[in-house]
Amino acid sequence: MNAQALREELYDFYLHGDAERAQAFAARCFAILDARVREGTSVQAQKCLQYDVICEEFEPILFPHCPFFFETAVLTSRSDGARPAKGHRFIQANGWVFSRNAHLFREGEYEALYQLRRAQGKELLYLICGDYNDDCQHFNFNCRPILEGGLRGIHDRARDELSRTDAPEEIEFLEAVCHGMQILRRMAEKFAQKAEGLLQTEDDPFCRDNLALIADTARRVPWEAPQTFYEALATLAFLRTALGSLEGVGPNTFGRLDKDLIGFYRADLAAGRLTEDAAYTLISQFLLIWDCHYDHNMKMEGYADHELENTYTLGGCDEDGKPLCNELTLLFLRATRKHGIIFPKIKCRFSADSPKEYLDEINVSIVAGTSTVLLQNDDATIPALLRAGRTPEEAREYLVTGCWGVTTAQEKYDHGNYLNLLKPFEFALHRLDESMARVGINFEHLDGCEDFEELYRRVLRNTEKLFRARIDVTRLGGVLLPKVDRCAIFSSTLGDCLEKHADYANGGSKYRDDYYLLFGLPNLVDSLMAIKTLVFDSRRYTLDALLGAVRANWEGYEEMRREAIACHGWGDGNADSCALANRFNEDLFALCQGLTGGYGGKVHVGHLTYTEIRFWGERTLATPDGRRNGDYFAQGLTPSRLKRIPCVNDVIRSFLSLDPSTMAANSVVNIILPPAIPLDRCEAFLRAVAKTSVQSLQLNCTSREQLLDAQKHPEKYPDLIVRVTGFSAKFTALSKEWQDEVISRNFYD
Repeated sequence: MNAQALREELYDFYLHGDAERAQAFAARCFAILDARVREGTSVQAQKCLQYDVICEEFEPILFPHCPFFFETAVLTSRSDGARPAKGHRFIQANGWVFSRNAHLFREGEYEALYQLRRAQGKELLYLICGDYNDDCQHFNFNCRPILEGGLRGIHDRARDELSRTDAPEEIEFLEAVCHGMQILRRMAEKFAQKAEGLLQTEDDPFCRDNLALIADTARRVPWEAPQTFYEALATLAFLRTALGSLEGVGPNTFGRLDKDLIGFYRADLAAGRLTEDAAYTLISQFLLIWDCHYDHNMKMEGYADHELENTYTLGGCDEDGKPLCNELTLLFLRATRKHGIIFPKIKCRFSADSPKEYLDEINVSIVAGTSTVLLQNDDATIPALLRAGRTPEEAREYLVTGCWGVTTAQEKYDHGNYLNLLKPFEFALHRLDESMARVGINFEHLDGCEDFEELYRRVLRNTEKLFRARIDVTRLGGVLLPKVDRCAIFSSTLGDCLEKHADYANGGSKYRDDYYLLFGLPNLVDSLMAIKTLVFDSRRYTLDALLGAVRANWEGYEEMRREAIACHGWGDGNADSCALANRFNEDLFALCQGLTGGYGGKVHVGHLTYTEIRFWGERTLATPDGRRNGDYFAQGLTPSRLKRIPCVNDVIRSFLSLDPSTMAANSVVNIILPPAIPLDRCEAFLRAVAKTSVQSLQLNCTSREQLLDAQKHPEKYPDLIVRVTGFSAKFTALSKEWQDEVISRNFYD
């Protein structure tokens, strides 16, 4: 394999004119669709028309040094399939149906709800990746049924289900699934035709072999189930872009690649069709495709500049609960390390019983300062999924998608569904009555509390008001989604949709639960600890005095601020801070047990924070933990950077105080250990972490001194990669503001 030649081909395409291509294609398709659509055409029929036109109009792109077929030129290079062109102000061709009907979200009886939802969003109470639902991102497309039976298998199952219903809407959905499978088949055939045409003029023997392979394969796969390791990888590559091009949603996971592909790999070896070296080459080419969609040295300044929402999961356990690490697990990790792959993002499931070889292979890159892996703890995650009502088989098969999304193949849930615990606390503490009026929620002020219990109860009641307001948004407005858009292809492999004859948005998926990702628990716990310690325990200050200092942004109250910061807080291992964190988390869980979610199911919580640690922190007033106006939030369950906790053992000990089964929506913690620590120590650290409530672990091995030097001398650190938040990036590609954020974190011994 000539990796450099492949990189050059990919970069030449993706870094030059991709937005102009996608925008011109969208304009052409919108014009054709507007001319063809008829008044009264149902939303499902509109979507089938969208499939037709995109399939007719797209021109396949093949890269001679690549054996895979995938590029449709429908999307911009950094798009995961979501309708809005990331980084550009236009809707891609796959957003025609949604754009045509989105007015329903904000008209007539929904106008007031829409304005309220916008007001609540502007005040940073929550984030929704859509109007009332996560309607274009974080879609965990389940590729497994297509790997097992091809598009034909889905088509035939849907055709069979047609004989079991006479309901018009159900018939329309099942026929749309059949139509979608045929459209995907035609798209693959267009790639075969393109390869045949290029063979007429290609002279390079290596490139001719690739084109001949594509010409043969795309005629059959993925309509027919893949039979070889190459065909399975080709299926995944094709589906990634073809689905996104058609549906207008971002399919953000390839699944469990080591588990799903090992049968193909071993069968090829046994038949003499493949060698380990040849498989490694295919894996390298597959990964390079996605990694070359953007410039790693592009300056990261905005919300998600280095985010491609492209993931896969490795390791974990098998269907019987036994640790999983096979030949492909190691090949994917080694290819990632050798080629410096940042995307797709690797989600490595681990446990206290994970094989040493597996943990060492993960840690080789991390301790070398190239942190591209998210570590997900099975021993904390599986119990949470079981308590959430998933079967043992579903829980063991879970995927980690997007940034930290823990999900099964049985549901599409609203990931990126952030709920800001610090906002009701801020509104109440700073008496932001005008803001409360704008968002339609009357939070109780914190003034006048006679004891800590009264204050704690007010904070909890305010938090419940936030939950109920957020649930109402999806409960009342989310019902509109099936009237705005349908996703028959996506729904076709999701649990129960074919059996129920219904799109996921129309109640087809097995589970209908809400997952809320909470901001600010560490800052909130530390604030409550400071109030409890300084006001109600030591009586050092009155509540009025402390609240007054916070409202003054601590100006003129430096000694009080130092005392607040010096109080025990989350992550320091202190029994009182651990007890308070556990109490609040348990109360959040109990609160949710009494709620019905916006989709009619259960409500689950976790603790995750994306780049809002900066951007929302900058718009949040001071808090009693010593945070000033605009200071960073803590990320997920990461201890506040105000608490300079020297020893990582204190942090890990703190996580023993939380029950992981209460956090089915997942939780994340950042840990920075010294650079180049021995692999044995890193392995021992992960095994210790596995016995705690830590779920997602973002592990960096570097030092503040190294990062400061990299700021001054970036040329010395071209390969220093840090886990920023839900993604990794070259440290030298971060803006000064983001570099400073990373440098301000806790560095542990």
